[in-house]
Amino acid sequence: PAARESIIADALVQNVAGQSKIWKYPPLSLLSDKVGSPAERGDVKRSAAIIEKTLDSFGIQARVAEVNGGPAVTQYALEISAGTKISKIANLQHDLALALATPTGTVRIEAPIPGKSLVGIEVPNRSLEIVGLKQVLASDEMRKHKSKLAVTLGRDTSSKPIIVDLDRMPHVLIAGTTGSGKSIMLNAVITSLLFRN
Repeated sequence: PAARESIIADALVQNVAGQSKIWKYPPLSLLSDKVGSPAERGDVKRSAAIIEKTLDSFGIQARVAEVNGGPAVTQYALEISAGTKISKIANLQHDLALALATPTGTVRIEAPIPGKSLVGIEVPNRSLEIVGLKQVLASDEMRKHKSKLAVTLGRDTSSKPIIVDLDRMPHVLIAGTTGSGKSIMLNAVITSLLFRN
């Protein structure tokens, strides 16, 4: 048994005192290049017209100023006439979902869009776009990020990469419904750390 223990110990010792090894960063070529088909958004112009018409029928003057296509939702950014209460638009979320005949039966209203004087209506896409980890890790945003604890979360409603710094987070609690992608997100976090450290 003593001889057997020494064999196991010799096999497991990796870091020997006085030896410094240089970590060779794994190449991005290890990750798959495969990307899914683009998201099916439906008729964007028609949807924009339906949103304007529906809001108009409730006495809200609004114009779709920009459309941002994300992998899971398409965001319609609205310019609202002065004097319109934001809460009035937020209360029309079910009416908009009905008028647009959304695949999930819901729309999300972001009022206002952070950093803009616009109200966002996020309409689920008819089919989702698969976001590949390789493309986000290879993005300029990730390469320019200073933190060693920067991890990729995916793409936002404008299809821009979402990079977060674990060091700046209040906690590392990952919550979500069944099948929403918690395990996949955790794998993306671990892989991001392995490629940078």
